Amino acid sequence: MNLDLAQLRAFFLVVQAGSFSGAARRLFRTQSAVSHAIRKLEDSAGTRLLIRHGRLVRPTEEGRRLYAACETVFSTLEVAQDDLHRERGRAEGRIRLGATIEFGSSVLMRHIRPFLAAHPGIEMDFHLSPDLLAPLLREEIDLAIDCVKHDSPHLERTVLFREAYMVACSPSYQAGQGIRRPEDLARCTVLSIDKECAWWRRFLVGFPKRRGIAFGRVIAINHIRGMIHAAVSDLGVLIAPSYSLQGELARGGLVPLFPSIRPLEDRFALYQKTAKAGLLRHRLLKEYLQSLRLSEFGA
Repeated sequence: MNLDLAQLRAFFLVVQAGSFSGAARRLFRTQSAVSHAIRKLEDSAGTRLLIRHGRLVRPTEEGRRLYAACETVFSTLEVAQDDLHRERGRAEGRIRLGATIEFGSSVLMRHIRPFLAAHPGIEMDFHLSPDLLAPLLREEIDLAIDCVKHDSPHLERTVLFREAYMVACSPSYQAGQGIRRPEDLARCTVLSIDKECAWWRRFLVGFPKRRGIAFGRVIAINHIRGMIHAAVSDLGVLIAPSYSLQGELARGGLVPLFPSIRPLEDRFALYQKTAKAGLLRHRLLKEYLQSLRLSEFGA
C-alpha cells in the first residue's frame, strides 16, 4: 500500500469536517478535487474508508483506524515544523483562537495586542461562538477560552480567570418595582438565556428550598449583550457575568441588586488538543493569558 500524504490530508479533513465541502474550504480546493483524492486513497488502500449519507460522510471501521493514525502523523509533523521555526529563534505559525462571544468581544480584543506585538511571527484569527467544543475537536480552531467545563481525554485544560456573576436592573425598574429583597422578583420580569431559567441557577442555588424564590414573567434572550440592552431599557432583571456589566454600571444604566448574595462562579479555562500542547506558539499564548490580571475580573 503506497499512501500519498496529500490524499491522507484530504481524508483527515473530510472526517473532521464531516463533509467534502467542509474539507474543500479548509484545503482551498474544489469539492471535486477532494472527492478525487479520496477515491485515489481508497484505491491505494484497497478498502472503503468513508460512508456517504447525502452531503454528510462518516468513516468506516477501517477509516476510523486510518484517521487515528493520521491524527498522530499530522500532529507529529506540526511539532517538527514548530521545532524548525524555533531553531530560527522565534515562534511562527497561525493560531485560531476560540472564545465565548461576550468575553471575546469585550475583554479578549482589548488585551491581545501586546501578545501579537511581542510575537510578530504568529498570525492569529478569532472564532467567537457559544459552541466551542465541537470546532476544537474538529480542529477548526486550535485553542478555546471557555467557561463551560469540558472533560475529554484528548484535551488539556488550563484554568485562567474567575467569572463572577451579578444580578442587576435599571435604576428606574428597581424603583418602579420596589425591588429590595430576592422575594420581590416574584412581581418582576426576569431576563434569561433560556425560558426555563436554568441560567439563573447560579443565583437560586444559594437559597434553601423551604424559602424558595419565585419569578414572575420570563423573557428569554439568547445573547448576554442582548439581555444587557434589554435591562438598560427597563425590560427586567438580569444575571450576567460581572465583567460584562462594568460599562453600564459606570454610566448608571444599571444598578446591582442584592450585593450581599454571591452567585456561584464559573471558571474560564483554556482548552487545546493534548497532542498540540507542546507547540511553542500555543505555550507562549497560554503563558501570556496566565499572566494577565484583568481589571474586568476585579484583578
